[in-house]
Amino acid sequence: MQPDSECIVVDYDCPDGTADWVQANCPEVKVVRVYDAPRFHKSHAGNLGAAEATAPWLCLIDADIVVDRAFVERLAPLLVSGAYLRPSPLDWNAYGSFVCSRKDFDAVEGYDEVMENSGCMDDDIYRRLEISGVKQKTFPGELFVGIPHDDTIRTQFYEIKDRSFSQTVNAVYANIKHDLLRYASESILPLATRRIIYAEVRAVLLDRLEGPRSGGRIEISLPVGSSVPMHGKWELHRKWIFDLRNVGP
Repeated sequence: MQPDSECIVVDYDCPDGTADWVQANCPEVKVVRVYDAPRFHKSHAGNLGAAEATAPWLCLIDADIVVDRAFVERLAPLLVSGAYLRPSPLDWNAYGSFVCSRKDFDAVEGYDEVMENSGCMDDDIYRRLEISGVKQKTFPGELFVGIPHDDTIRTQFYEIKDRSFSQTVNAVYANIKHDLLRYASESILPLATRRIIYAEVRAVLLDRLEGPRSGGRIEISLPVGSSVPMHGKWELHRKWIFDLRNVGP
């Protein structure tokens, strides 16, 4: 345990019995259990853990990270309002672990649970924090050390095992969402809007994956002022069109 902190472990229906082991060996750790979830949902798991925290600052750490014993002691002087922190230099395995205030995490509604499988959940929340005015700062990278492992373990409990495809779906969705956020001058899009965008992105990319990979087109109605009444029987409808192009060999 780190001093002056609380530790929360989310057991997302882990078949290895993580929750039982933690409670037996580290009784001071708070455990959140998720039952009947054969597929892992990282965004949901992160939000569940954050919801149980009582401190004003959150440290979101993936399960494959070893944290230095002096982490909290060395981090404390670096915590400033209006900033979130990532390790530097960055161990690639620690890419998704970061620190931010509870206030800022809640203001952007944490991780976007519309995003599924693997890839870009972390980039997404970093970008949304920045859109909302929270700046990125760093802490010494040696305080986090990633445990190397291959993609077989990383995607074991995901629906989509093709990590590259999953990352592409999430990256396209996130970029469209961020464009709309900037247009609307907001830090959050309605859940229903996000689900529509994600479903459309996934459908277009699945079609490209299964058929000729020449590209695809995604049309999204703007979340603000999508229709404008005109004179007579006319109404103006606004849409953004995103062309996905295959530029590979």
